[in-house]
Amino acid sequence: MRKLTLIAALSALAMPAMADDAALLMGVSRYDEFRRVSNGLDVLNSAESLRDAGYTVGTLANGSADAMERLLARFANQAAGAERLVVGLAGRFVTDGTRSWLLAEDADRPTPFGLDDAVSVEMIMNVMAQAPGQSVLILGYNQGDDDAIGSYLRQGIGALDVPQGVTVLLADPSSTDGVVMDALTEPGGDVMAFVRDSRRVRAVGYVPRTLVMEPEFTETARPLPTIDPSLRAWNDAQEANAADAYREFIFDHPRSEYAAEARRRLDEIESDPIRMAEIEEDGLNLTRNERRAIQRNLTLLEFSTRGVDGIFGPGSRGAIRNWQQSNGFAQTSYLTTEQINRIDAQASRRAAEIEAEEERAREEALRLDRDYWEETGARGSEAGYRAYLDRYPEGIFANEARQKLGALDTSNNEEARERERALGVNPVLRRLIESRLAQLGYNPGQVDGRFDRDTRGAIGRYQSRYNLPATGYLDQGTLARLLADTIGR
Repeated sequence: MRKLTLIAALSALAMPAMADDAALLMGVSRYDEFRRVSNGLDVLNSAESLRDAGYTVGTLANGSADAMERLLARFANQAAGAERLVVGLAGRFVTDGTRSWLLAEDADRPTPFGLDDAVSVEMIMNVMAQAPGQSVLILGYNQGDDDAIGSYLRQGIGALDVPQGVTVLLADPSSTDGVVMDALTEPGGDVMAFVRDSRRVRAVGYVPRTLVMEPEFTETARPLPTIDPSLRAWNDAQEANAADAYREFIFDHPRSEYAAEARRRLDEIESDPIRMAEIEEDGLNLTRNERRAIQRNLTLLEFSTRGVDGIFGPGSRGAIRNWQQSNGFAQTSYLTTEQINRIDAQASRRAAEIEAEEERAREEALRLDRDYWEETGARGSEAGYRAYLDRYPEGIFANEARQKLGALDTSNNEEARERERALGVNPVLRRLIESRLAQLGYNPGQVDGRFDRDTRGAIGRYQSRYNLPATGYLDQGTLARLLADTIGR
C-alpha cells in the first residue's frame, strides 16, 4: 500500500477558500494490525459544538488510509482562507523521535523501509500555520504507551517542531472532546486557562498567556449554522462500521449530507468478502478463553498460531487462513461458527488419534520389555540381570533384577571372603600389599596391615585393571600378581 502523506492535500492550497473557519476531527479506535484504542472516537463528539461555533467540520471514524487522504485534501482546501483552524486527531500514534504519525485503521506494521498508511502530524501543522494564533491541534493518545513498533519507531508523540502560531494540545483520548466543548468553542473561553486548570492536557508550540478562539457574543455575532440532525446517527453508524448500521442510516436519513458516504461505505463492505467475514466474526463476541481454545486446536492440527495467548494476531490469522485453504473454505482469515465447530471436531478427533497412537506405543514398549526380560534376566544369571538393567533401567522387571543382583553380590562377597581367609595372609604381608598398592597409585589408605574400606577399594581397582574378578578381596591370582609385581620391583 502506498504511503499516506499530505502532499496531495497541500497541493490543494491554491484553490479558492471554502469557509472562514475549518475543523477536522478524525478518530481511530479499531485497527487491523494493532490493539484497540479506548475512547479513540470521543474526539468526534465535538463536531456539533464546532458547527455551532461556525466551523465547517469534517469527521471520520475508523477511517482507512484512502478515506483519510480524501478528508485531508478537503481540509487543506478549506484551510487556505480560514481565520480559525481546529484539528482533533485521536488513536494510535507512532514516532521516530522527531516525526510523528497517526496510523489509519488499515495501517500495516512498519518495515525497515518505511511506514505505510499514516497521517503525518508535521504536515498537518504546516497546513495549520496559515492561521497563526488561531490554530489549535489536539492530539489524543494513550500517553503511557511507548512500546517499540517495528525496528525504528515507538508508540506515542515525538519532540514536535511546531510552526509559528500553532498551538498543540496533548491529551488522552477520553479528554479530547472536553478540550473543544469546554475551551475552544465556549464564548470568551480561554484555552490556556483551561490547560493550566487541567491535569490531563498540556500545551506545546504557541503557548500565549491567553488564547480565546470564540469571542463573546455581540449583536453582530455571526448567525448560528444549521446543524444536521443526522450527525449523532452518523457517528453511531461509523462506530459500528457495519453494513446494517449504514443501511439503517440511509433509510432514516436519505437527505443527510452523510448519506452519500454511507452508501459508498455500504457498497464497499458488501463487495468485500473479507470485510464481511471480519464483521461476522466480530459478531461472535469470542472471549479470550475461546480464542485460546481455537489457537490450541489449530496448533494440535499442525497449523501454527505462534503462541496461545487469546489474541488473533498475524500468526493466528495465518493459521486460520491455511486451515481454511486445507478445508475448502474461502481464505478470509476470519472464522464463522461453522468453522469453529469444525476445527473443534477435527482437534477432538486428532487428540483421540494421538492418545490411541500413544497407547499403542506404550503397549509395544511393554511387549519389547517383556521379550527382552525373557532372553536376559528371566534366565537367572548375573550377566542376564545386568544386560536387562543396561537396556531397561526403569523397566517392568528393573526392581526384581536389582534385588537378584544384590543377593548374588552378597553371596559372591561371602565366597571371596572365604577365599582370602584360606590364603592365611599375615600382617607383614598385608603391609607389603598395601605398600605396593600405594606405590602403584591405587590409594589403599594408611599402610597399617588392616584391610579397611580404602584397602578393599584399592584391591578392587587393581583387580579390574588386570581383568581379575573385582571383589575387593584377595584370591590366589590377585596375590600372585601383586607379589610378582613386588619382587619384580
